[in-house]
Amino acid sequence: MKAVLFSLSLLTLGLVGCSKYSEGPSFSMHTRKARLCNDWKLSDYVLNGNNVFDAAITTKMSIDKDGTYSISNYSNELGQLQGTYSHGTWVFGEDETSVLFYADTTTVNPIHEYSIKELRNKRMVLEEEIFQTGDLHRLTLIQQ
Repeated sequence: MKAVLFSLSLLTLGLVGCSKYSEGPSFSMHTRKARLCNDWKLSDYVLNGNNVFDAAITTKMSIDKDGTYSISNYSNELGQLQGTYSHGTWVFGEDETSVLFYADTTTVNPIHEYSIKELRNKRMVLEEEIFQTGDLHRLTLIQQ
């Protein structure tokens, strides 16, 4: 009986210690890809520690299992919708703690490389440091 309890304790400690994301769950029944591939809406945006989220601008991101993504930004300006749209491909980084977004299938360098800080079914937190400027962008997205 003691051996069984000891084994269960070790297993529990192992599961708690195996989280890849600093702010994420330590265990999930869903794969990383299943959690990432979703329709997301920006709910918070922090730049260099300052909250710069503008609720007047709606940002939506769709990440698909086939390795493609699309992003739309739109706002209502004087009764008319104004917006931008982009799409491309994505891949996980080498150890699946980052996600890289490319403009298309032919580009070599990603247009964004986000560190995944939290990845849940209904919430995702991404960070990107822009080396040229030193700016740190932190995006919190929720499932639509």
